Amino acid sequence: MVLLIMRLFLLKTTFFQNRSGRPGPGRFIAQNATLLLIVLFSSASLLAAEPDFGLEPGLELGNDNELNEKHDIQDILSTINAEAPEKKRIEIERKHFNAEQLASPVTPKLNPVINRMLEHFKEHMSWGGYFRNETAFRIVRPAAFTKVRSILQLENRYRLPGGMSLSGRGRCFYDHVYDIESVSVIHPRKGPEQILGGNLDDAAVAAIRSENVRDVEIVQNRCELKELYLDAGIDHIDIRIGKQIVRWGVVEGARVTDEINPLDFYELILRDIDDRYIPLFMLKTDFYFGRDSLETLFIPEHRGHRPAPRRTQWEQFRELPGLVKPKDAWQDFPHHLDNAEYAFRYKHVFTGFELSLSYFSTWDDFPASFRTIEGLGLFAANPEVNFKPDFTRLNIYGTTFSITLPNLIFNAEAAYVDGKHFGARLGEGINTVAGELQSDYAKYAIGIDTHFLGIDVSPALIQQYIIDYDDRIMVDRIDTVAALFLRKELLHNIWTLNLLAIYFINNKDMLIRPRSDYNLSDRLRFSFGVDVFEGKIGTGLPGEFNFAGFFDNNDRIFWEITYSF
Repeated sequence: MVLLIMRLFLLKTTFFQNRSGRPGPGRFIAQNATLLLIVLFSSASLLAAEPDFGLEPGLELGNDNELNEKHDIQDILSTINAEAPEKKRIEIERKHFNAEQLASPVTPKLNPVINRMLEHFKEHMSWGGYFRNETAFRIVRPAAFTKVRSILQLENRYRLPGGMSLSGRGRCFYDHVYDIESVSVIHPRKGPEQILGGNLDDAAVAAIRSENVRDVEIVQNRCELKELYLDAGIDHIDIRIGKQIVRWGVVEGARVTDEINPLDFYELILRDIDDRYIPLFMLKTDFYFGRDSLETLFIPEHRGHRPAPRRTQWEQFRELPGLVKPKDAWQDFPHHLDNAEYAFRYKHVFTGFELSLSYFSTWDDFPASFRTIEGLGLFAANPEVNFKPDFTRLNIYGTTFSITLPNLIFNAEAAYVDGKHFGARLGEGINTVAGELQSDYAKYAIGIDTHFLGIDVSPALIQQYIIDYDDRIMVDRIDTVAALFLRKELLHNIWTLNLLAIYFINNKDMLIRPRSDYNLSDRLRFSFGVDVFEGKIGTGLPGEFNFAGFFDNNDRIFWEITYSF
């Protein structure tokens, strides 16, 4: 079945070379699908097909011509047998028997070892996934298709002896929009940019492509392993090791205590939740003591937030040149063990509510943009700003609280962050030449889940407060965000309407996402929605932009078709 889905995916992407001369989807999938299947234990696909080995060369079964020949032979035999002598009759019956052998199905004889392996996989392996097409059309100038993406996700779980299991999830996509729209239309320029400058040499000028003058970073295809981990359990202890995603927090969408995995801003925050998180290799251990539990994390790998591709429609920040990532803890072991991230969370379940306390020692997923300024204050000198970006260390102390009340669930969480660096304005004279000011801050969120007039209603309020505030810090001392999620089921398990609204109170900008999901069958779903951004792009000063208003010209409609298997 996996191979069939892959074949359908290849047929869906029929171009092997697009008009710009870049490799097309067929070539990309052919190069990457096999690797993805191997990673996700695709040998399970053997279970969905009858084995075709063990047959004699040239033998074909179930052929209509062979069945017709069988009936013709039988008619001839009945005529000849009535007149032929005994010897002739025996010879013809022997031929009759051989003809029946040819026409009857032949059951291949499997090697006992292979047969046992197939039976073992069939009993201990489960798999699934989906094939999806996502299409988006921008409804403001320049109006154009901005996404025609085909996605294949495969998931697998293999049960091992001793109660252990090995699980994996992989994802491939190909965006056809670059085959039907020009780059400059898909990713229009947001502000003034210098296309050609005097500092470009002949080789740099020659490398500029006419269809991509602004040198937009095109990510047309990608294959990645989203998760691959081993689970094991011993008495009251659960252990999980491998590439994984861990989500903390109780207020959906609030990054208060849910800071373990960095985020992928490839499409801002408009992707599915599972696709927004970047997996990390870690050791996760859960200890259970009645109503108490203790979760520990050891993360030897470091990865920061991934910005949207350079100069694309969703780019809001980018990594500065010269950024050096901290070495992973396993590099030059044991000299960089201090670079590892680690976390603890204790949770107690009371009657009707639960409380947790957590600690997370981590690197800031947003690197600090330290800078030096040369020539500042000198007569007739043109100051030169040199950035020295670097990752800094944070200590996050958190707590969560959830209680179930009649007709609603109340959730709250808070965190104190020690060691945060905030971007700062230049100021006057030689002030804030470092470009960053350090200050601790607190963040907290409350949310409610309830049901009213047949509608699921989930409002939330998120706020952060900078403790030792300085007026040169680019963000406000108190920053508040309000969110509302509504869900109405029109037809049970068939048709639902959703609405997500996020309002950034300080900057008066917002994101509104109405969406409709209709299940055509148990496996096939059609979705349609709108993304609306409202607000100002920012203050106009370097580095000061609004989160949602920055994309005021990115309003779009979108639709999706998903086949799950």
